[in-house]
Amino acid sequence: MKTSDPTIKNDPVKAFLISLLAAQTLFLFSCGGQEEQTQEVEKPAGLPLSVLIDNEEFWEGSALEFDEQFGMKDELFHKTEGDYAYTGLIKIRAINGSLAAVKGYSHGRPHGDFFEWHENGKLKSKSQFKNGMRHGYFYIWTKTGVVYSKKYFQEDLEDFGRFADQGASESGKSLAAIELEEWEGKGSEFYHKFAGDPKRGGTLQIRETEELYNGTITALDDKGQKEAILRYSNGKYHGTISKWNESGTLWEEAEFDRGNLVEFTIKKGKPFDASQIIDLSKDPSTVELLFK
Repeated sequence: MKTSDPTIKNDPVKAFLISLLAAQTLFLFSCGGQEEQTQEVEKPAGLPLSVLIDNEEFWEGSALEFDEQFGMKDELFHKTEGDYAYTGLIKIRAINGSLAAVKGYSHGRPHGDFFEWHENGKLKSKSQFKNGMRHGYFYIWTKTGVVYSKKYFQEDLEDFGRFADQGASESGKSLAAIELEEWEGKGSEFYHKFAGDPKRGGTLQIRETEELYNGTITALDDKGQKEAILRYSNGKYHGTISKWNESGTLWEEAEFDRGNLVEFTIKKGKPFDASQIIDLSKDPSTVELLFK
């Protein structure tokens, strides 16, 4: 800073004070400019801060809560509360608290790795996405860990030469049909998996896919004891059908051929003699013994 006062040049104290005053003046001007630049910007109402700054969210809950709080809108995955396209990670838990699924989204589009687990804790599926497009490996496993299907995608286009085989799906059977070929459970569980009544001439179907059932069912009573072993071909009894009473005694056993009764082996807990003579003249209803 230049000055025409010769006393200042010869007096170092005066020179210091003038320099200090000039520095304070410059500081005050600079602070005033910063205050104008850092004024708080009013944010739009109704959107969470995480959306405004484009940070990822995290949500965790049950399948029922997931259905209530999320949905699709304009082909984008939306969060119902706030009505905006979701960005972040989602964890869905089963009734028993175990992990059922993990999903990721970016601005409402699938992004990253998706996982699903079976009720027994084994991995059910893994799929990979990139900004809404299938991009990476897509695997599906049965409850026993057998690879049902495997595919690979590059920006939504399948690479058919990636694998020598496609897994158990090449059999032409659905995942449900393969998993239910050997099934064991109680009556309440049975009606969630199957539909139909072969006992009255109908057929048994897989409820999820409506396919005619092929396989073996081991039915349990409410106590978990074996109640019956039922074998099916195209939805009809086929092979040996065995039933037990409440005390655990083999009560009935018969052979069927594609829904038709061939012979009884055990009837009411006793060996059945197919050669016995049944006199229907006195009681025609006796014939029902052959078919009950």
